[in-house]
Amino acid sequence: MRRVHDSATFDLFQVPVPIVPTPGTGNYAAQVSELVGAVLKDSPSDRYEIAAQMSRLSGDDVSKNMLDAWSSPARPDHNIPLYRVPLLEEVCHSHAFTDWLVHLRGGRVAYGREALDAQYGKLQRMRDKIQHDMRDLKRMMGEEE
Repeated sequence: MRRVHDSATFDLFQVPVPIVPTPGTGNYAAQVSELVGAVLKDSPSDRYEIAAQMSRLSGDDVSKNMLDAWSSPARPDHNIPLYRVPLLEEVCHSHAFTDWLVHLRGGRVAYGREALDAQYGKLQRMRDKIQHDMRDLKRMMGEEE
C-alpha cells in the first residue's frame, strides 16, 4: 500500500530545533515591526482603542503614533520595547510574539485546555511507568500477579 504524506497534519513527534542565526542575520527589527502590524491588524479593536487600553493598563502614555511607528518596517529604530510586548498581546488577545519567540528558540507552546491536556498526558505516562516498575519489582521479589 502506498503511503501518502499529509502536509496538513501537525507532526506531534517532531522535535523542534532552535533557529541559529548566521552572522549578519540576527537583526529581527523588520520582523518585529511586521509582527506588531499583524497583531494590530488582527485585533478586534482599532489602534486608538488599543493605545488607550495599553495606557490605562501600564499607567504611562502609549499613543496611536507609537503603535504606528512600532508597526512600520521602514522605521527599524522604533521597535516596540520588550516590556510592552506582553501588554500588546493582552490588549490585542494575541499570542503572536510568544509563539514567534518560542519558535525561534526551538520550542512549542500550549495554551488553556491544550496545556491541561498535555499535563494530564504527562501524569498518565508517569502513572503507567510507575505501575510497570511496581510489576517488575513484584516479579523480582517472587510475587507473581
